[in-house]
Amino acid sequence: MTTCGSNKAAVKFERLPTFAEPTHYNIKLVPNFEQFTFDGNVDINVTIKEATDILKLHSQSLNIRNVAITLADGTKSANLGTSYDDKLNILTINLPSKIAPQNAVLNFEYVGELNDKMRGFYRSSYKDASGTEKFLASTQFESTYARLAFPCWDEPIYKATFDVVLEVAPGLTALSNMNAVSTTTTSDGKRQAVKFATSPKMSSYLVAFAVGELEYISAQTKSGVEMRVYTVPGKKEQGRFSLDLSVKAIDWYNEWFDIPYPLPKCDLIAIPDFSMGAMENWGLVTYREIALLVDPGVTSTRQKSRVALVVAHELAHLWFGNLVTMKWWTDLWLKEGFASFMEYMFVGANCPEFKIWLHFVNDELASGMSLDALRNSHPIEVEIDNPNELDEIYDSITYAKSNSVNRMLCYYLSEPVFQKGLRLYLKKFQYSNAVTQDLWTALSEASGQNVNDLMSGWTQQMGFPVVKVSQKQDGNNRVLKLEQRRFISDGGEDNANSLWQVPITVSVGSNPNDVKARFVLKQKSQEFVVENVAPGEWLKLNAGTTGFYRVEYSEEMLKDMLPAIASRQMPVLDRFGLINDLSALLNSGRVNIDQFVNVAASSVFEDEYVVWGAIDEGLAKFLSSSRHISAETSERAKKLVVKLFEKAGNELGFVEQTGEDSQKMMLRSLVQSRLARAGHQPTIDTFLKMFNDHVEKGTVLHPDIRLAVFGAAARYGGKDGYDKLLKIRETTSFGEVDRQCIVAMSQTPDETLLAQLFDYGFGQNKVRAQDQLYLFLGTGSTQMGVDYSWKYFKGNIKSFLDKYGGANSSLFQRCLKFAGENFATEAKAVEFQDYFCSCPQLTDVDRQTLNRPIGQTVESIRLNARLLESNRAAIEKLLQQHNL
Repeated sequence: MTTCGSNKAAVKFERLPTFAEPTHYNIKLVPNFEQFTFDGNVDINVTIKEATDILKLHSQSLNIRNVAITLADGTKSANLGTSYDDKLNILTINLPSKIAPQNAVLNFEYVGELNDKMRGFYRSSYKDASGTEKFLASTQFESTYARLAFPCWDEPIYKATFDVVLEVAPGLTALSNMNAVSTTTTSDGKRQAVKFATSPKMSSYLVAFAVGELEYISAQTKSGVEMRVYTVPGKKEQGRFSLDLSVKAIDWYNEWFDIPYPLPKCDLIAIPDFSMGAMENWGLVTYREIALLVDPGVTSTRQKSRVALVVAHELAHLWFGNLVTMKWWTDLWLKEGFASFMEYMFVGANCPEFKIWLHFVNDELASGMSLDALRNSHPIEVEIDNPNELDEIYDSITYAKSNSVNRMLCYYLSEPVFQKGLRLYLKKFQYSNAVTQDLWTALSEASGQNVNDLMSGWTQQMGFPVVKVSQKQDGNNRVLKLEQRRFISDGGEDNANSLWQVPITVSVGSNPNDVKARFVLKQKSQEFVVENVAPGEWLKLNAGTTGFYRVEYSEEMLKDMLPAIASRQMPVLDRFGLINDLSALLNSGRVNIDQFVNVAASSVFEDEYVVWGAIDEGLAKFLSSSRHISAETSERAKKLVVKLFEKAGNELGFVEQTGEDSQKMMLRSLVQSRLARAGHQPTIDTFLKMFNDHVEKGTVLHPDIRLAVFGAAARYGGKDGYDKLLKIRETTSFGEVDRQCIVAMSQTPDETLLAQLFDYGFGQNKVRAQDQLYLFLGTGSTQMGVDYSWKYFKGNIKSFLDKYGGANSSLFQRCLKFAGENFATEAKAVEFQDYFCSCPQLTDVDRQTLNRPIGQTVESIRLNARLLESNRAAIEKLLQQHNL
């Protein structure tokens, strides 16, 4: 879909020619924190495979002073002529004459910028204990930003070894991928030259450097790997949780993959400014502070589990991504999907207290389905032309859907077979590059099945199926009629006529925890027989919610399952899956809001956080639609939600009880937060008292309920609540509290306060660029907030583009989506699309880059409008049934 209907041809992209390739880099960098520049000198050993009079490689924003080449016979030529393609970042070097195939050494002398865009070799700022602003330098090279630090063959297939020297001022710590082998004083006596050991063969996007005033804690794995967590001064002890976990992870992955981690050390470093969550540079893994640091008394359970997942994810990349790398960005999922799956495997096995597989179904499976149900989704194996436009592919398809598809395949093959296949794949392609087909071949060899036939539909097609099921009893057997079609959120037809091989699992009421039957649905419509199912016994598809598909039941089958939901006889993952499917079918018009609410009402005895989360999500759609009908309808809808949540709220209370597991406090927070949002005055009063006691008496808020309390203070505490939140934010030194204050303040119903917040965060840059998108996050709670955030984004788009480094920044694109996705009228969908098509601050290349994010947002607005229109009558009927 072309969002703007432009007939202009896309900018032609070209890959580097294959007649030359690098084998080794010698890199010397001298960062300057006064000028925010760095001097660079790089020797690249190049194998020239065909006679040529030019060489091509990548460079961006580097002031190159001199290019020289030394040929195999020792002949040296300096001051070579160059030309540069700004759109492709390709530097062409003119050689003195046509040279025959041989090994040569290219040398570059240049100056680069320590930029503030969180890409390349960049600067990050923080305040020390005395409030003085300090700087450190770090890197983010994925996907195409190594070229901002040194001229290179910046495509993943060009693996080479790297020697690095960093010259830094005395007192600064210098880090790179490998361990330091020497530190010497430079001839002028002003700097220390830190030389690092030679790296293994790796792609340019995995090279990393860090320079600054850093402190660390360390430990050693059983296999002898030195693990360190680095932070800015004063925070190293907050790295203890991640250090302990990382030591376990290296040893656990060594065994699980049956390949030992090949480097002598692995550093994890917390960077104050970081655009991604974390980055898996081999031997020097970089993280946002919030994704690495834990304070036991301040970090919430949810955040602590996220830190565990992120640490485990990046360390899984040391095998999936670093040891074996995709040949091209089309197969980005080969590393991201598997690191995402392995993070759950590791945390599930090593941190049982988090019950992480319960959260998987919401955070991964449902998240992936939500995006993949749009017409403007993309396949897992997405064709990537220009990798400069790649940031938008780091999304819920590449991560969450890929992760969920891996889980489905693991369950289908069994974990031992799946593990055997992954080991075969990693051993065969270590220190090299692979494509998806290579993985399917390895898994086919391990399983004796044709995994390519089974899985190619899941990775090469956009979307996923909904399986419509009806049943009839035949003696002691149940005959199921299954029909598959692509699930599209707008309820429309799939023009591609997609077909999947769907691994179907079945559970039944007499033994709900076991899989009663398994089969693969390969046709559009098939019948299957499940033997020994008694008449009247409920039957559910997708046992354990392991498959990446939705199920649409006949009315009779759904009705049969309601008592098992109410009594919690049905296992928790199945209860979640059923309710989440209903919520999605509500979007597509296959289920009415009243049907969903009736299922929610049958869950009054529910005691699991993830199931309440699915209920809450569906009711949020109900509340949002009601708000768009009228203020009066909105108030009545809130009263119904209070009726549904009040019993649970009264039973749960607000205070942690002795002996509870980690999920209970999270459930307490979710239920009480929804009651407060629905205007339940006793809950609001309790939250405001908790907040004021926290501010005035220093009463500690439980970390798991803190965001709910902050949100209530912002929504119901007026200017006083806003000012107190701002003060908390200004005085905290902990990232999670900082972020929660921002998210809470953005929920204010007062436009004057919201304008102050946006000026504070964006205009005055009092919120770090990496966190500014959270200013949009809470605005969807009021119509005023929805309107204001869109108006603000339009009025400041130029500064957004400048701040985040252009339209290809994932930070810019997420702000764009947040600014529009809560509208619910066709007029707003048209306005949103037309604005970007005619916006003078955007180039045609920008529009090309933003085509999918704009299309996804327009589609989301239309889905909201459709949900509203198709449920107006049902909402009124429902409210009347409940005497509201």
